[in-house]
Amino acid sequence: MHNYLRILLLFCSLVPVTVLKAQIDDVSFEYEVEDLSSYQVIFRSFYRSGTGPEVFFAAADTLLYSFEWDFGDGNTGGGPVAVHSYASAGTYNAVLTVTSLTDPGEVFVSGAIPVTVDDSFEVPNVFTPDGDGINDSFIVRSDGVTPLTVTIIDRGGTVVYKHTAPVINWDGRTAAGTRVSPGVYFYVITSPEPLYNKTGFVHILYNR
Repeated sequence: MHNYLRILLLFCSLVPVTVLKAQIDDVSFEYEVEDLSSYQVIFRSFYRSGTGPEVFFAAADTLLYSFEWDFGDGNTGGGPVAVHSYASAGTYNAVLTVTSLTDPGEVFVSGAIPVTVDDSFEVPNVFTPDGDGINDSFIVRSDGVTPLTVTIIDRGGTVVYKHTAPVINWDGRTAAGTRVSPGVYFYVITSPEPLYNKTGFVHILYNR
């Protein structure tokens, strides 16, 4: 979903559009934590006119407005959609400021909204790497910063996959690119952070 959003924004920036200045009474934003990292957050800005529904800003709106994000940790960003990685868990007060480029005196501030990121750790017990776009990967969700070493072992004791990285996203293939057989596999995850040390079983299924 997130990659689709980025591709859509790129497409919008390349296609000529007619931009009409919106009537804005207030601005705000929503945020979503990335699937692969509990420290990485996607922010999307929107505005309201009167009591009307929220309308999300698009890439083309940068022709008429500037967007300044204060992520609450000393870092800033721009654009109607922003992606930010926090360095540690906590609650941060983020603020969005939207300024009209045609009338610099027209400034809208969202107010501080608390954004909470935590040290979540999630390991799936089943995935289906059959290429249908649904649950295709063995994704270990952690902070996306601490290095993890994951080892996948089949029932015969053979290591079919081993990798060290802050983000683990295994597609069910060996280092040679061969899909592993369906069945139950044992995993071992180790890291410098005790929170992220874990062993368990994962079921690999196909055609489900």
